[in-house]
Amino acid sequence: MDSISKSHLDNFITKFGFNSSIKESEAFEHFSAFTLLTQEVNGNLLKPDLEAISTGQAKGVDTIAFCINEKLVLTSDEVDNFENQSLLVDIFFLQSKTTEGFSDTELGNFLDVVIDFFSDKPQYNIAELEGPKEIYKKLLKKLATIREFNLHCLYVSLGQKQQNETTMDSTKNIKKALLANYNLFKNIDIDLIDKSTLINAHKKAISPLRATIKFDNKIQLTGIADVDEAYIGFIPFSEFKNLIMDDNQIKIKSLFNDNLRDFLGLDNPINQGIKKTLEDKKFNEFSLLNNGVTVIADSNTGKGNTLILENYQIVNGCQTSNVLFECKEIPEMEKVLIPLKVVITKKEELRDEIILTTNSQSKFTEEQLFAITQFQKTLEDFYNANKTTDNLFYERRTNQFSNSSISRSSIIEIKEQLKSFMAMFFDLPHLVAGNIGKVVSTHKDKFFQKDHSPIPYYISGLLSTKWDKLLLNDDNYKEFNKYRYHIFMGFRYLVEDLQFQESYLKSPKNYSIKVEQKRENSYDKLLSVLRNDEELKNTIDLAIELFKKSDYNRAKGAYSNPITQEYKKNLQDYINSDTEAEVTATI
Repeated sequence: MDSISKSHLDNFITKFGFNSSIKESEAFEHFSAFTLLTQEVNGNLLKPDLEAISTGQAKGVDTIAFCINEKLVLTSDEVDNFENQSLLVDIFFLQSKTTEGFSDTELGNFLDVVIDFFSDKPQYNIAELEGPKEIYKKLLKKLATIREFNLHCLYVSLGQKQQNETTMDSTKNIKKALLANYNLFKNIDIDLIDKSTLINAHKKAISPLRATIKFDNKIQLTGIADVDEAYIGFIPFSEFKNLIMDDNQIKIKSLFNDNLRDFLGLDNPINQGIKKTLEDKKFNEFSLLNNGVTVIADSNTGKGNTLILENYQIVNGCQTSNVLFECKEIPEMEKVLIPLKVVITKKEELRDEIILTTNSQSKFTEEQLFAITQFQKTLEDFYNANKTTDNLFYERRTNQFSNSSISRSSIIEIKEQLKSFMAMFFDLPHLVAGNIGKVVSTHKDKFFQKDHSPIPYYISGLLSTKWDKLLLNDDNYKEFNKYRYHIFMGFRYLVEDLQFQESYLKSPKNYSIKVEQKRENSYDKLLSVLRNDEELKNTIDLAIELFKKSDYNRAKGAYSNPITQEYKKNLQDYINSDTEAEVTATI
């Protein structure tokens, strides 16, 4: 591997907390997946996500990723989270090679695996592809709700793509025709990604969003506390598109991470109305009929009417922005004036208030407000208060630490916080491993409550990072990584000195001092073991040994409630026998 590519890869390995002894080819597969999928997914791509979409040692394909409505889907159960929605489905197949050059034979083999994947009678029985195939089969049952099905086949190499790849072009055309015979996909893209394309895409993936716009028709709002700059006015689509599209005129999906609503599709009645206004060329009426778009950015380095926005997000106007993008080819679209509000601030509390109030007319679920609740701020403060002890940071906003040098291995983001907490303290490891959306919809009154203490959340987050470090140092733990949430639950059972009750989650002011003191003993004990490497490892090893007594290798064992119940019985039997032994020894 050339020195430039190696430098980018090494930085990626360090930043994401991969083992330094990881095979170069395996690390490059993760690197390619992160780089090429980051712009396709609305949300963070984290190490567990990259590991989940990897096909391991599967022949012919390295990564398979399903995105529904621009959200990464990791299990077939998660498809159910989009019930009663119109679905935009994108499937990505990646083959990544560190060799310098593209092979027509390897391209053909790669595309043969893709073709076989969709076949009713597959010839390749590749065990590593069973998970993605289950997602695909689930989607087939929902074809009536799928508005668009797109296939992306990406062959990555560190070579340089030649202008006249006649043989490879022929291979692409032949295989594309075979894929088209399925009559399933609206778009089939087969692309060769060379070194230059990959490195440029990676630089963009790790950099905060940046856009330059001319905002001539505006007025400045002054004298607002905690606001560096604020403007309100109208901007033509010819300039607005610089906010929502990259240099290749592709929509920037990650700029809606802070928006409270996902794009609802063009068949949504409201969006149909916006689209019809544009198609009828009622451009003057558009600015009167539309509520407009709100943009929040960290800074503006431009001058006068030219704004250069750094690390910006569209926090209101997701529907408008997406419909405008879909209608960008309508003649004279450049003339459309869009109401625009721009706020430059780094103040988190103000940012949250703007997000909430600008979306006040929208209906959104409670889980969409997680990041801006008071409890989230309390939890973030608790992490910050302990960062000198554990070097741990809480990311309640997507890409909150994108401008920092903090390693991803030291960051707990909101989804992993929820998973580890619900597994550890509510005995739901099978549910969080398979479908976090179901946890959100059925147990939302059990987590992130304003009267909860941040301590158990911090404990579960700390255990998650400690587990990742064990994985880095000892390959023997890899077998149990997909059961990590079961192990988290087992860890609590083995360490705590008082059986957990839901009332213990509440802050001291909400229940008796006597109970609080007892619960604090358990929290203190859990933290003590977590901060002692030897005790931590011994306890994890014991939790794994007890887990091995369950029939965990059965199909979908990580998502099985019976496995969880069997494991809990093993834990209780061990704890009871250990207690009896202590009593006998005392007598």
